[in-house]
Amino acid sequence: MSILNEDLLVSLVDEFLKPFGVDSDFSSDFSYDPEDERVYFSIMVSERADRLFKQYVSSHFHFETPSIFMLSLLHEVGHAYTMPTLSKLRIRADHQAKKLIEEALSMDDDDEIYSLYFDLGIEKVATAWAVDYYKANRKRCDDFYSKFLSALRGEYERIGLTE
Repeated sequence: MSILNEDLLVSLVDEFLKPFGVDSDFSSDFSYDPEDERVYFSIMVSERADRLFKQYVSSHFHFETPSIFMLSLLHEVGHAYTMPTLSKLRIRADHQAKKLIEEALSMDDDDEIYSLYFDLGIEKVATAWAVDYYKANRKRCDDFYSKFLSALRGEYERIGLTE
């Protein structure tokens, strides 16, 4: 059980995601479940993975993201929009490769392994979708993120996690 009001955070994310036709839920990591059309989001920070993802987006998409949270959230929405355009073979092959990459990361935390993950077809098209949406809808994204951060800070204050 969490002491954070996860329902508050989920309701804010659901409000943002409503136009996309997907729901959300709180999790320990970002992901997308196509079976229940649900985006899972996290407030946990993975400094290395976040830094490498930002670097990847900067070098491959020429986009400096102001918020890794927003980019990650939109990336998962991107899966909802791009998976139907990919062949079942491409999706299956990339899922197999993801398992191998995740296994490799558990044994060797090499930056190049992250790049292999980011370059997988299903990952790259979801990131491209996210970057395109973020660029075209910057105000909506920034307004939502500001509202989300405000609610998160309020939760931290409520439970005594602020200085």
